[in-house]
Amino acid sequence: AFVVAGLDRPDTLLPHIQAMGVRHAGYGVQPEHYDTVGAALLWTLGQRLGEQFTPAVAAAWAAAYDLLASTMRAAAEPAG
Repeated sequence: AFVVAGLDRPDTLLPHIQAMGVRHAGYGVQPEHYDTVGAALLWTLGQRLGEQFTPAVAAAWAAAYDLLASTMRAAAEPAG
């Protein structure tokens, strides 16, 4: 809900997404887990939305999740 609510303020949203990535790494989340979660999210949305889960809707959700996940992954990588 936080991410959706912040879509109109990307400049303030980005630091929060990065902080989530760091926190998730601390919980033991590995980079490959993001792909599994993304697939589960899309599957669940497809099940719940049925015919309303059109290819365009699926592509929009996939793009949004990919942006979120890639930002979190990058923030979780150790500096080096």
